[in-house]
Amino acid sequence: VVHTHMLNPEWLVNYFGRLSVDDCLECLKAMLQANIRQNLQVVVQIATKYHEQLGTEKLIDLFESFKSYEGLFYFLGSIVNFSQEPDVHFKYIQAACKTGQIKEVERICRESNCYDSERVKNFLKEAKLTDQLPLIIVCDRFNYVHDLVLYLYRNNLMKNIEIYVQRVNSGRLPVVVGGLLDVDCSEDSIKQLILSVRGNFNVDELVEEVEKRNR
Repeated sequence: VVHTHMLNPEWLVNYFGRLSVDDCLECLKAMLQANIRQNLQVVVQIATKYHEQLGTEKLIDLFESFKSYEGLFYFLGSIVNFSQEPDVHFKYIQAACKTGQIKEVERICRESNCYDSERVKNFLKEAKLTDQLPLIIVCDRFNYVHDLVLYLYRNNLMKNIEIYVQRVNSGRLPVVVGGLLDVDCSEDSIKQLILSVRGNFNVDELVEEVEKRNR
């Protein structure tokens, strides 16, 4: 199996279909050990074709044991749209972050109904991406707005709070203002934020959030 570059890839993929599960996993491991750069593409093809027989979890463990986030990204990318497994969706988001595929992180955060939102939110906060849009999408979809505001404000990411209420969801402005008052954001900054929002928001809700805090 080590000299795979001398074999026809299609023949090799089909050959793996004749092996037992244990032999197949051992051979994939040997291929990655021998030359991960050369063999990664065909290992991903084999993993994708036989993942139901081999077990998705075992294949994820295999790629992770080699710290191959690229392998994980391509393998999970080929099955994520057909999978209902929360772990598959989470690991795909993780691999996409590690390989800099931020647009794909955004897409899954926006479209997937299968991931554990709390787990993804916490991962994205720890990942400290330069683009906070995936975190904003998750917090907006699953009502972690107060948590989002505290995180962004405490990490000096006020610009992202503006992006959220100006471009993503202006209707959340009252909750955002409430969160900013809780962290003692200056009233001038809050007024500027309110004036900058062109979209619709509930004025009564905004007044209620402010009055709740005796402002």
